[in-house]
Amino acid sequence: RIVRAMSTYPELVSGTGRACAVLMRAGRGRFAVKTGAEGVYAGIVPESKFGLGIGIALKIDDGAGRAAETAIAALLEKLGLLHGDAAATALVRPAITNTRSAIVGEQRPAKALAELAL
Repeated sequence: RIVRAMSTYPELVSGTGRACAVLMRAGRGRFAVKTGAEGVYAGIVPESKFGLGIGIALKIDDGAGRAAETAIAALLEKLGLLHGDAAATALVRPAITNTRSAIVGEQRPAKALAELAL
């Protein structure tokens, strides 16, 4: 029931345009995620390709929220839960821009996460 409520109204969970809302919209009610302080993310997936529901908890050592967004998006993509949604998939490898809005790099999941086979 909590997943349904959170994923139906994701902007009430995190705010408009934030990663939590973008990811839950892409998930179409199949999961709920919520960011926390200092690079923490938690997620609930009641039904997964593994049969049973799973919980996700991650913590980024340096407390960076942007790294946590990339990691949770990559995990959800690996689980096949983003349904090819462009905005959600963009969180897996978001562009890094400078003060002039020029793209100067990209964030990407760590090698261990990128190569994780689920």
